[in-house]
Order: sequence, then C-alpha cells, then structure tokens
Amino acid sequence: MEESITSFFEQWIDEFARAVENFTGERPALSQKAANETQLEDWEAKLAEFHWWQQETEDPKFKAWVGAEEACWTAIGGSSGDGNDPQELFHEMLSQANQGSAAVLSSSFASPLRFAAGSDDPPASLRPLRVAQIGVQFRDAVLPDLILALEPSAAKVLTGPESSGGGKHEPAQIAGAISAPALRPNPPMFDRLMDLQLPLSVVLGQAVLPIRDVLKITAGSVIELDRRVGDYVEIVVHGTVVARGEIVSIKGNYGVRIKEVISRQDRFALKDAA
Repeated sequence: MEESITSFFEQWIDEFARAVENFTGERPALSQKAANETQLEDWEAKLAEFHWWQQETEDPKFKAWVGAEEACWTAIGGSSGDGNDPQELFHEMLSQANQGSAAVLSSSFASPLRFAAGSDDPPASLRPLRVAQIGVQFRDAVLPDLILALEPSAAKVLTGPESSGGGKHEPAQIAGAISAPALRPNPPMFDRLMDLQLPLSVVLGQAVLPIRDVLKITAGSVIELDRRVGDYVEIVVHGTVVARGEIVSIKGNYGVRIKEVISRQDRFALKDAA
C-alpha cells in the first residue's frame, strides 16, 4: 500500500481517539492494519449492514469512507451523556478525525487539505479502494472493527502539489516525497514547545459602550453582543483566533464543539506569542 495512504491511516487513529476523548472523556485504544483478502470478502458480503460516513476533500479531491456496525457507533456515539443524537455525534467524531488527518499531512502544502461536508453514502464496492481495518477497544469492551477506506487518488493528493509537477520522477523518488511531510521528525526545540501552556479563552461576542452606559451596569442588566443566536463562538489563544465552534453541554459543564480551525501552520506561529 502507498506510504502516503498508510500515513493517513496512522494519523487518523490518533485524531479519532482524540475526538472520542474530547466528547466522552475517555480515550479508546485503536489499532490499524491493511485489510486482507478474506476480510474484504466478508465486508463485501454485508456492505449494506454497515453505517457509512463519506467525505470528500475540497480541492484536489479524493473520497474517504468509514463504515461502522451498529454495536460500534452506538457504543461510542451514545457515551457522551449530553443528550445528543448518538449517530450525529459519531459523525462529528469522524469528521474531526478526517479533518485533523488531512491538516497534519498537508501542513507543508501551500493550501492545506480540507474535507467538505459529509453524507451517509456507502461505497459501491471496497475492491478498488485502499482499506484499513481499525480495531476498537472502548471502556473495557472490544467493539466491532471500523472500516476506513480511501480512493486510490488519495496517494497522489497526499504527496503534495510540489511532487506532481514534472511527471518524470522515478518510483523511488516519489515514495520519498510521499513520506517526507508525515514522517519528518520534530526538532528538539519544537518538542519542548509542545508542552508549553497557553491561556485559552472563548469569546461569546463583543460590544462597544460609552462610559456613561458602563457606569449604569447593575446586576440584571443585559448587554447586547455583536453575535446572533446560533453564530459560532471564537476560541482565542493570546489574542489570536485559532478556531470557531458552537456551545454544547457536557456532563453538566459548558464546552465548545469545534467547527472551524485555522491552519496548523498558523497555530505553530502562536509559539512566538508565548
């Protein structure tokens, strides 16, 4: 299997584990391996029995599918305890895993990859796809495996535009270009920065008031903000907006479900502010 697709699979299990932990408070144990012929035959025979989530990158394009048996997605999606629809929550976790994997593996591209909105459309067949078997253990229970599948065109897209220009690369050179963005080790200084703590704030909205109105504020006063109900709130680090999302309730506390994230490169730039 192409190295760039293998790198996507490896990154995906990290991103999915993080997404599940964010919503449920518990991190699943995940593993991945390429699906063998016997496993593919078994999945093909019961393709319609899986619940599917499909997303496509905006440009350049490739599609990704995740298939889950009901026992798997209900166990994970129904574990947040916040009253959300388990299937919808599971979709959100998958979307975050897809978006996170694409962002990490395209962080060196001029325009990082982004996935568009998803749907529950199944693949016509798993045969032409690159398929990984994702083992899932969650809350001391071994759940049915997930199916993670990518179109073969993903290998070229994940290689990056800088490697697709001349068309005269030898196969060995292409393989090296594929692995470079995902497997390049972090410098020692970067490793130290990873543990740096930064203040994070959530901005519900802003308002500009004359001093006379500020002096009139008392308990029970209402201040109108510059956002409407349903608008995203901003997640701010050191005065810089790093993401946007919506307010949710998590186990009696308020939280923010991330809907938009700035590029990974811009987030790295925050180290200068720290």
